[in-house]
Amino acid sequence: MTTVRDAALTLTGIVKQYPGVRALDGVDLAVSPGQVHAVLGENGAGKSTLVGVAAGSVTPDEGRISIGGRDYPALTPALARENGLALVYQTPALAGGLTVAESMLVLLPEQVRPRVGAASAWTAAHLRGLGLDIDADRLVSELTMREAHLVEIAAALATDPRVLVLDEPTEALGPDETAWLFDRIRQLVAAGTAVVYITHRIPEIREIAQTLTVMRDGRVVGGGTVAAHTDEQIVELIVGRSLDTTFPAKPDLGGAPVVLATEGLRGTGFADLTLRVSAGEIVGFAGVEGNGQRQALRALAGLVRSHGRVTVAGRPVALTGPAAAAGRGVTFLSGERLREAVFGDLSIRENVDALALPRVSLLRTLLVPARERALVAPAVGALRVKAASLETPVNTLSGGNQQKVLLARASIGRPAVLLVEDPTQGVDAGARLEIYRVLRELAGQGTAVVVLSTDAVELEGLCDRVLVFSRGRVHAELSAATLSERDITGAAVLATEQAVAAPAAGPRPGPRRRLLGGESQAALMLLLTVVLGAVTAARAPAFLSSLSVGQLLLAAASLALVSLGQLVVVMTGGIDLSVGSVVALSVVAVSFFGAGPPALFAVGALVALAAGAAVGLLNGVLVTRVNLPPVVATLITSIGVVGLAQLLRPLPGGQAGDTLLAALGTTVAGVPVVFVVVVLVGVAGHLLLRRARAGRALRATGSDALSASRMGVATVPTRLLAYLLGGTLAAGGGLALYAQTGIGDASTGQALTLASVTAVVLAGASVFGGNGSALATLATALFLQTITSSLSFLSVSLAWQYWIQGSFVVAAALVPLLRGRRRRRGLLALGTA
Repeated sequence: MTTVRDAALTLTGIVKQYPGVRALDGVDLAVSPGQVHAVLGENGAGKSTLVGVAAGSVTPDEGRISIGGRDYPALTPALARENGLALVYQTPALAGGLTVAESMLVLLPEQVRPRVGAASAWTAAHLRGLGLDIDADRLVSELTMREAHLVEIAAALATDPRVLVLDEPTEALGPDETAWLFDRIRQLVAAGTAVVYITHRIPEIREIAQTLTVMRDGRVVGGGTVAAHTDEQIVELIVGRSLDTTFPAKPDLGGAPVVLATEGLRGTGFADLTLRVSAGEIVGFAGVEGNGQRQALRALAGLVRSHGRVTVAGRPVALTGPAAAAGRGVTFLSGERLREAVFGDLSIRENVDALALPRVSLLRTLLVPARERALVAPAVGALRVKAASLETPVNTLSGGNQQKVLLARASIGRPAVLLVEDPTQGVDAGARLEIYRVLRELAGQGTAVVVLSTDAVELEGLCDRVLVFSRGRVHAELSAATLSERDITGAAVLATEQAVAAPAAGPRPGPRRRLLGGESQAALMLLLTVVLGAVTAARAPAFLSSLSVGQLLLAAASLALVSLGQLVVVMTGGIDLSVGSVVALSVVAVSFFGAGPPALFAVGALVALAAGAAVGLLNGVLVTRVNLPPVVATLITSIGVVGLAQLLRPLPGGQAGDTLLAALGTTVAGVPVVFVVVVLVGVAGHLLLRRARAGRALRATGSDALSASRMGVATVPTRLLAYLLGGTLAAGGGLALYAQTGIGDASTGQALTLASVTAVVLAGASVFGGNGSALATLATALFLQTITSSLSFLSVSLAWQYWIQGSFVVAAALVPLLRGRRRRRGLLALGTA
């Protein structure tokens, strides 16, 4: 037996409490060097929470963690990694905005991390050495799930870990890759590494593990050597409970007509689904989470693109989307009630009759309250929904009553097929019995019901048949004598199917350019700027005069700095609506120092930059500590900051002296020095975002904050830094604006907020965070300012100037939507090719 003294990893008395759930209840685990220790249990047993505690991504409420004999009250992912513990998550903890090589830089501890300049070559060599054909310069977002798993495994292997934790590592892997992984595990174990292997699959345990621990409901319920346990004993430990819930009686379905039928249905994550569901029958979908059953259910509802044949009552269903499925009488009840099913702020009445509005309206246009109540009240009463009235908002109800509202909606819709996902998730025992009763009653009215559940007890008691999925295919069909909780769980954990192969995604993108990281958007914007300038100069030669070009570049400098500040914030998934107000405050602050010598102006510039940094820091605190939405937080500070600027300068004033104006207007080869400085700031920003650790942290945080945190990125300080830099750069934009106007005016700069967002999005940054280019933002700011200047030289009316500039704002809003649609189509094609 492993003792604490000789264990490579020890978890002692670990307790983790979430609201309403005790996820871990005094768990002990000790793993010896040179040993594979399997941890098993049903979904929700606490396995992933436990490994999160070991890896530092979950902070325990009580307990002690020891790695290599050294105790830690709590860990961070970075600290765990630095002390020899590597973790491969069930869902890869990789940020989509980073390349494979950049991910390695974040994941690897300091002692084995390659130099930034050599990261790509080092990663490519490491992957080749492991026999993996993955481009080191590809974005993580372009990888398949299988490739992402392999990259994370490769990063863990590169650390030569003292302890390696693998959470469901083979779920996305094929047989060859699983064999490859097991060979690597054996090599590590032979070298003395301790391996913790989380899985549901008993055959894998037989092949790779020496000892095991079984968890149930947050507690350890058994363990020992693998050889000392039969498969049946392991299943018994995993299940450990009897069918003690009262379920409705199951009818005799002999001779009932088939309502739902599929032939060879396939889609993302599942294949070869052939199904028959009769009128009055309840069929369950079971299996370890992530084995294709959820995608298959949603494909039946038209929510997941699929191929094959589906019929309802003998009539084919076009596999084009949810509307086609609903048109054939298919109703889907999502397990994500608040996100996908109910209208939280609307009443019970409005939620229940949402799909039956023609029946409760006059001439299909005007709702008739009496008709609504007559239709809704009986359905709600039959389900015993606990609420003060039909006008009670659904988001004030308990989870069980919300589910009853959804079932009431389904019942009045008279569905031919009812698809129910996790029907009793978050529901108390009493409400469960009501839900079971209603599902059976709906089936009794001739509806074909398909239920997906992770609760084997529920499936045994409720369903007439259960299909157990494994790696995208139906592994077993259980009915009558074989339909038991033990058989359902045993079929899932004893499955040995190969994973559904991911179809080819077409030609892979080639290697990315090393120097500028593929700055095609920057080149495009510069080209458009040159073309626009040439066209304007052909009509108005004065456009290229030194005075005109100087003013254009000064104005572009201000917009560029503000846009760069906005970019840093947007890359973390936020937005800063206060940048225009910060510009105004900066212009006003520096104007009090403008009448003196340039040295005094330098002091004023520092004051203005400090003020901008303070506003940015305040924004960051409101977003990260107070948890205000970025739009709300920065709008609040915007109002306050512009108010402060107006108090300081109720009227324009603080004219810059002649000496200062001459200094600010200094040019190099006809280019204002201010613009040169801004270009240097943009280049520095490019290097920061692409080469520096802080830049990788910004992109990782915006791509996926949870994955970034698991990778070891300090996401909260990173977001604080982003807002601080955003405020500072906006203040710099104010200084550039003062260099252009030479006067303090609190009403200036407000238009730069919208212009900066437009510049950032047109430059190719995602409004959802994770990517962006400083060079492209710089070039886009110059392009937008060129548009403004050229329109005035071309004598375009002010109205048309607004129309043209507005069209670019609309384009900026549409760009991310079109990109998202194209990406979704690509993923669908990948899953159904």
